[in-house]
Amino acid sequence: MPEKIAVLSDIHGNSAALQAVCEDIDQIRPARKFVLGDLVAGLDPLGCVELLQSWSDVSYVRGNADLYLLTPDLNQLPERADPMHAELIRMMAWTTLHMRAGDLDWLRAMPDMLLWNGSWFAHATPIDRLFPERWRLPGVAEKYQEWFYHSQGIREDMAEEELTMLLACMRAQPASRLFVGHTHTPFLRRVGDMQICNVGSVGLPLDGDPRASWVLLEEMPDGDYEISIRRVAYDMNPILRLVDATPEYPGFERPGMQQAYRKMLETGLHWRVHLNDSRKES
Repeated sequence: MPEKIAVLSDIHGNSAALQAVCEDIDQIRPARKFVLGDLVAGLDPLGCVELLQSWSDVSYVRGNADLYLLTPDLNQLPERADPMHAELIRMMAWTTLHMRAGDLDWLRAMPDMLLWNGSWFAHATPIDRLFPERWRLPGVAEKYQEWFYHSQGIREDMAEEELTMLLACMRAQPASRLFVGHTHTPFLRRVGDMQICNVGSVGLPLDGDPRASWVLLEEMPDGDYEISIRRVAYDMNPILRLVDATPEYPGFERPGMQQAYRKMLETGLHWRVHLNDSRKES
């Protein structure tokens, strides 16, 4: 029987979207599932963890949001009084309070990358993991390096220099297929015999399509693999009600932010677009 593999990423605490994607995937009955990080930074972290842990045959890599959550000693973080850092610190504290004791250990045990059967899996870009010297900040303690770095990720219009480096890294593995998330914008690009796929986001799509995104990798009769990006419409009412019912969620105290987050879910466009619109209207 031809092998089928499911790949998903960037759930961000949206259990309603994850439930719909799980149901779509379970109908196809893939042999394995790969989840590429940013699982819990959102309004229902525990609901997402419980759903994921109920699945079988799943492999994970950590995302940047997961690494933020695992950062120790945030009360000593450099620049912690900066408003951006202060809000993110509060978000990590809120998330921890809404998870169980062992869930952080579950996240901590996840690797940063996986290689399987010619497919390479990472959250943002494997180049970050292979060449950390490109982004390490001098003078910052090792335990805080991930906190201060936010990858640009892999986009369809990536610079030629970055593409050349990425393809060279793929050949060195060797891997003919690369799967990432992070940008919340899905695409599939073929370069010769290599395929690069951003699987998009389950919980917070940002490509103007609010449907949840995941990717199916399917073995063909000739032994090659076909990659298809799938979109899943879901009932947003549970997550929208949670937005309305959680005014204490860090960041929602900012004028217009709670409504902008709601509109992001409804439209698939970043909350900054809606926050700017609301300011213009006012």
